[in-house]
Amino acid sequence: MANLSVAERKEILAKLESNLEQNTISHGEVIKTIRTELYGMTQTQYAKFIKVSDKTLRDIEKGNTDPRLSVLNKLLAPGGFKISARFIKRSI
Repeated sequence: MANLSVAERKEILAKLESNLEQNTISHGEVIKTIRTELYGMTQTQYAKFIKVSDKTLRDIEKGNTDPRLSVLNKLLAPGGFKISARFIKRSI
């Protein structure tokens, strides 16, 4: 785990949350930031920690795949994030 103070961790997470709300960062970029800045892990270490394959993590971080919500949630959980889907009624 990266050696950060609580304030530094909160700052990183707040920035990620803001970027997600503004839609200026991809989920893969969020996962990479959590992995590298909060945990200081390589892709191999983080994939093993989360229990997904290296290839899955690599493809998600690069934006080369559309993963299931359950996989995204596993990868985002160490940063305290969760993704959900909801139905939005269309008007005809």
